Amino acid sequence: MWLHDDAEKHVTGARRLVAIDVGSNTVRALAADVMPDGQMMRLTDRFQMTALGRGLETGGDMDTVAIRQTAEFVARFLCEVGPVDGVYCVGTAAARDAGNTEELQRALHDMAGVELTVVTGAEEARLTFMGAIASIDSSAAVAPLVADVGGRSTELTVLRDGQVEVCSVALGARSLTENCLHCDPSSEEEMAAARYVVDGALAAYAEIMDGADLFIAAGGTACSAAMLAGGRWELGHSRLMHMQERLCRMTLEGRRAALAFDPSRAEIMCGGLILLERLAARAPDRCVIITTGGIREGLLLSGSGVQKFVPGRCASDL
Repeated sequence: MWLHDDAEKHVTGARRLVAIDVGSNTVRALAADVMPDGQMMRLTDRFQMTALGRGLETGGDMDTVAIRQTAEFVARFLCEVGPVDGVYCVGTAAARDAGNTEELQRALHDMAGVELTVVTGAEEARLTFMGAIASIDSSAAVAPLVADVGGRSTELTVLRDGQVEVCSVALGARSLTENCLHCDPSSEEEMAAARYVVDGALAAYAEIMDGADLFIAAGGTACSAAMLAGGRWELGHSRLMHMQERLCRMTLEGRRAALAFDPSRAEIMCGGLILLERLAARAPDRCVIITTGGIREGLLLSGSGVQKFVPGRCASDL
């Protein structure tokens, strides 16, 4: 479902902007209007899992079919919401790691008229933090932490004593799945091995994570967890652990049925939940606040100079 006819029309003097996140699992696009009074109104967002990072080794090539599907998705989205006054398009871990990133950039340019900028892990974390914080009320937090579990990396950002600290962990839902979770369903030994790998990867970043008084989770894994919990956007560690154990004991087909709102995520959801649960385990008495805000909102805020979004129509919250 796209925008209603009345929402598709520009408000006089408004600027329509689009932000596109070309991720390792999913390409996501968000359209918003910057109003004459300086506020930003969300209009619609869409996503498609194209799995650019599937089977990708550092220096290897992204699949050419996935590249074409990504560019086609972006072209369709821009056609639906256009005309637009500006487009911000960034590539994350898959685009950083692949040997054929220029092929992806060329496809987006030729098919959608879009220039893809490949951002560093630190810049991805900074933009995600900006978008997540702007999308929820974090005013009472002293040291908010934003974690974004992606396909091939997990970005962590904390605001402490007025300083933003960021890091990018080279482990995500897809890479953890491909490295550790091979059986259908996953075996107890595989899940234990995956938890061990995650704990080892996170250990180096304890200083950033520990001491945060608000844990905000962004990204597809977190939003899917909220949907699985019946639309609950605050989840405790025990709830996440139960969800992870239940879903990982299902077959792939069972997970697809459970994830009817986004069945394509079934192949990597166990890996994503293990990562999210182990992040939450560092402070098990602290609830995880899940937000739909992230890198796209950060791109729009950074590019427009606007500080906050106001409510608006949104085609999808995932």
